[in-house]
Amino acid sequence: MTVSAVLAVARHPTLWATALGTAGALAPRRWWAHWPFLPIPDPDVVAWRVTTAYGHGEMALVPEDLVLYLRWRRKASV
Repeated sequence: MTVSAVLAVARHPTLWATALGTAGALAPRRWWAHWPFLPIPDPDVVAWRVTTAYGHGEMALVPEDLVLYLRWRRKASV
């Protein structure tokens, strides 16, 4: 995830819990046992998500799209 995506989510405090939950859901199993000891999503999973969103994997995640996705996910879980 890019710094711009993190900053985009940081501007929306109501999405922080959803973002953390989403990061946890995408994190590899036993993430705490491997460097860098953070629940960072697998790059292959992120590339697949970007491909399914934009039609090809060469495009970087658009921060505003991440915010829209988190809003959708938050609304869907209510």
